[in-house]
Amino acid sequence: MVIFNIEENFKVVEEWKKDEFPAWILMEEDEVNLLEKMFSYECINECIDYKQEQRIDCFKDYTFILINIIEQVEKQIISKELDIFLGKSFIVTVYKSNISLLYDLIEDIKEEKNCQLFKLDKSPSIILYYILDRIIINNYNIISDLETEGDKIELEILKDPESKHLNSLLFIRREAYKLRKLIKPIRYIGDTLVIDENEVIGEGNKVYFKNINSKIEKLITSLDTLSQELAIVREAYESELANKTNELMKVFTIITAVFLPLELITAIFSMSFESMPFKTCPYGFYILVSILSLMAIILLLIFKIRKFL
Repeated sequence: MVIFNIEENFKVVEEWKKDEFPAWILMEEDEVNLLEKMFSYECINECIDYKQEQRIDCFKDYTFILINIIEQVEKQIISKELDIFLGKSFIVTVYKSNISLLYDLIEDIKEEKNCQLFKLDKSPSIILYYILDRIIINNYNIISDLETEGDKIELEILKDPESKHLNSLLFIRREAYKLRKLIKPIRYIGDTLVIDENEVIGEGNKVYFKNINSKIEKLITSLDTLSQELAIVREAYESELANKTNELMKVFTIITAVFLPLELITAIFSMSFESMPFKTCPYGFYILVSILSLMAIILLLIFKIRKFL
């Protein structure tokens, strides 16, 4: 467990008493029992019981938020649970595995980088705002990566569609569905924070969370756009595959059309009649082959003129 004094440029302190000074407490899941006197048993249990649904609950003097941090590992989307307790004088973040986003935020605040609001108001609610803001930016980046991968597959499909492209496309669609499932509940978290029933955020900071709410809506819109784009890529694959099939069938049709009259003539001349044209002619075979070749050439020229080839 690490306790930061928010007002003193995130100085690490050994202990903290409620309302003594604004504090940010970072702790791992196995340390959460230390907070059982401050928070409800239900919230403590949810921190321990991993893989719960994302949610937000407002209590008398604090708000509990369970949210997922989304990451990409070898192109696969995984989620890490982050539990947050927000009060007027504290913010507690509980995690099972290290979340780089939190420590990056601390370093940025210490270096006064990308955290201008914190200069105006060094409150726990502003820290929550920055955590949510960075989660949204991270999700935008993941959506952008999926869009880039989808565009790459689309270009390859237009060149030469193969079965591997369909497999890649289905993988991206599965990841997009997983992403949608993880992102959509954030909308309700944003709505509840804007309402601020227990007033732990404060009237002056509500405007920032309205901005968060707007970003969440744009994030979900981007996700919907991604789903539509992937559907279009799937249609492009099916269309290109159908075109290849049609071209192949056209070739087979032309071959059949060329060889059908040749087979007919060959079948006629193979009949066992005494009087057959060219039967007694010493050059009959060569004449017949020439006629068949000429017919094939004429048919191919006709197909070429009609733009069937």
